[in-house]
Amino acid sequence: MIQYIRIQNFRSVKDIALELGPLNIVFGPNGCGKSNIYNAIHLLTAAAEGRLSGFISEEGGLENMMWSGERSPLDRHPRRLQIACRTDSFDYELQIGFPEKLPYPTQFMLDPIVKEENIWLAGYSRRPSSRVLQRKNQAAFLVDVT
Repeated sequence: MIQYIRIQNFRSVKDIALELGPLNIVFGPNGCGKSNIYNAIHLLTAAAEGRLSGFISEEGGLENMMWSGERSPLDRHPRRLQIACRTDSFDYELQIGFPEKLPYPTQFMLDPIVKEENIWLAGYSRRPSSRVLQRKNQAAFLVDVT
């Protein structure tokens, strides 16, 4: 069961963190982001099932999924869609962004790239000693905890 979810830069959601229970009721006016919480959980499911690329494509591409509101002039970080959750068994974090800008034209500038993906053991704080998976760009590191 998902106990906690944090969603950043996803559709109309700039940044939200929710503690969840066995049954949750989400309500509010039209257009406030209720459906986007549900869609973010579908994004987590697609990532877990190896269907992330297909899911992003079905949603109209990363450009359509990314929060498009104003950014602070002080925000120098690249745009990333971030979703994190805590379950009974593990903590998970996924960061998706665009490729680095290249000095020549390319057809792949809007293709989604998993920038970072991390899994930590449940019950521990998110520290290096409890991380069992670390993926950064094309490199992945796994830790055998058996």
